[in-house]
Amino acid sequence: MTRSQSGDLLPLDRELEEMGDPQDHDVVLPEEHTMGYYWTTRGADMRSPIQHPHVPASNFEVSTSAITMLGGSVVFHGKEGECPRSHLRRFHELIDGIKINGVPADAIQLRYFPFTLEGQAKEWIDTRPPDSITTFANLADKFLTRYHPPSKTADLQKQITHFAQDEDETIRDAWERYTSHFLKCPNHGFTDAFKVGPFYHALFPEDK
Repeated sequence: MTRSQSGDLLPLDRELEEMGDPQDHDVVLPEEHTMGYYWTTRGADMRSPIQHPHVPASNFEVSTSAITMLGGSVVFHGKEGECPRSHLRRFHELIDGIKINGVPADAIQLRYFPFTLEGQAKEWIDTRPPDSITTFANLADKFLTRYHPPSKTADLQKQITHFAQDEDETIRDAWERYTSHFLKCPNHGFTDAFKVGPFYHALFPEDK
C-alpha cells in the first residue's frame, strides 16, 4: 500500500517542515574533487627514499663540481652487462676523496650516490618507499639485491667453471679475463686452490 493510500503524508510533511531549509543549517558536505585529483600523486608521496642523517656541520653543501666528476667517471644505468659491484667499487674510490670536517662519510655517500645513477637505475631508486634507506650500507644492499641477484651469481659461477680460452688469445689476456669474473662475483665460493684448475683446463694444448 502506498503512502497516498494510507493517508500518512501529513506526518511526513510536518517532519520536513520541522527540519526547515537546509541552508539554515551548518551542513558539512564532503569536498568534491575531479577524477584528475585522485589520479595525481599527493605531496606526501614525493619524499625522498633516502632518510639523510642529521649533520651538525653548517658547511655541508652538495658540490656541483663533485657531481660533474662522478657523472663523468662512474655511471650506472642498470643495463645488461653492467657490473653493480664494480660500480660500487669505483664510487668508493672517488667519494673517499671528498672529506668535509664534521660530516660523516655515510652522509656524504648517501648524498652523492644517486647522482651516479641514470636511466632505469635512477628510476629504480626514485621509486623506493619514502625514508626507506637510512644508511649507505642499507642502500648498497638494496642496490646489489636488485642488480646482482642470486641468479646472476650462479651465472658468473658458470662462466668461471666453463671458462674457455678464445682463439688467438694470449695466456696473459685469458688470465685477466678469467680473474675478472672473480672480481664481479666476490661471493663465488671457490677456494684459491680451485681457481687454477678451470683456467688450466681451458687453455689450448700448446699453451699448457
